[in-house]
Amino acid sequence: MRKAILTMNKNVTLSNQKASLSDASQLQLNTIDLLRFPLTIMVIFIHMNPNVINLLEADFELLSGRGIYNVIGIVFSHVLTHIAVPIFFLISGFLFFYNIPKLSWDAYKRKVKSRTKTLFIPYILWNLVPFVLAVLGKLSLALVSSDNIGDVLSMIQEKSWHIFYDCREWGTTQTNWLGDNLRMTGPYDLPLWFLRDLIVVTVLAPLIYYAIKKLRLSFVLFLFAAYISRVWTLLPGFHITAFFYFSTGAYFALNRLNIVTFANKYKYLLIPVCACLLVVTTIYDGTNTVIGQNVYPLFVSSGVFTAFYLASWCISNYDVRPNKFLVSCCFFIYAFHGVGLPLIGMPLVLITRILHKIIPGNTGIENGIVYLFAPFLTAFMCIVVLMVARKIFPKITLLFSGNR
Repeated sequence: MRKAILTMNKNVTLSNQKASLSDASQLQLNTIDLLRFPLTIMVIFIHMNPNVINLLEADFELLSGRGIYNVIGIVFSHVLTHIAVPIFFLISGFLFFYNIPKLSWDAYKRKVKSRTKTLFIPYILWNLVPFVLAVLGKLSLALVSSDNIGDVLSMIQEKSWHIFYDCREWGTTQTNWLGDNLRMTGPYDLPLWFLRDLIVVTVLAPLIYYAIKKLRLSFVLFLFAAYISRVWTLLPGFHITAFFYFSTGAYFALNRLNIVTFANKYKYLLIPVCACLLVVTTIYDGTNTVIGQNVYPLFVSSGVFTAFYLASWCISNYDVRPNKFLVSCCFFIYAFHGVGLPLIGMPLVLITRILHKIIPGNTGIENGIVYLFAPFLTAFMCIVVLMVARKIFPKITLLFSGNR
């Protein structure tokens, strides 16, 4: 009888442990979904490109309209929102290896097949279709105005396959610890440089898997050193941000570590450090100063896990739940908001111009209002376009949305 009771108690304990693990795992997945839409809005803020200057060089009062706009612009476009893409990389690495204790060839093929639909096909479409439309638009104008179509042909020849890889460039003023110039490149739909690099690390996932299995935490720490020093290959598509955060997510998944549990465990370290680094990085204008470039990666790495803690805290304490519809729209918003289209141009630029027409003036107050509202209205415009497209062209829209 006693033995039966002990066995029953043991089974109950194991059952409770499994339930606890299940609850923690579900909280982690809910946190990931809850983060997706706010992170997408953050990406739009990054692309707002506000007219701001380094606070140390400011010749105006910080509490003036111009000063407040300047601080907000730096925080939201140059610092705080830059945790978004690293979190997306970390989530991607985690989900790639989630529930895969051992990466077999069959498991890898299944993952690649799935990512072909969710990453590769939409990546090709979002770069090819807008480029073709741009070429046709320029060709039509040339024919109507009887201009030489040589410029159009030169455009096609110059861009060619580069529209899928590195036809755009930015960040040429940044350097690493060795003094090497760092330039960022992107495809025709510029925000999709993230997708390009994600495709690269996905293809190289077996190498990352074996590096983590053999070197364990040492491999992640090696990548972290490369991340903060920015000493890494300059080859387009192989940015250290992608490799470090994707591998970090993979490390958590392969070692059965819960990201939310980790963030909660170290919250009293993460939050103060993140807050202090946020202030310092804001003062030094993100990556636009030498000191800012060196503090920036430390802020981002602490901010990534702070975001996981805050999102999970909202779920646990206020029962905030991810909206499935908004989550399904995130990829389309990401891809559509910054793509150049004939007649209307970039949706984000179009919305910003319309707001400037509605709210005339060039003071800090007017610019601040436009700056804060434009990303949300742009996201709303993208959602409306997606809803209409789903009604009229459901199958095509599914391809552009990565089966989401």
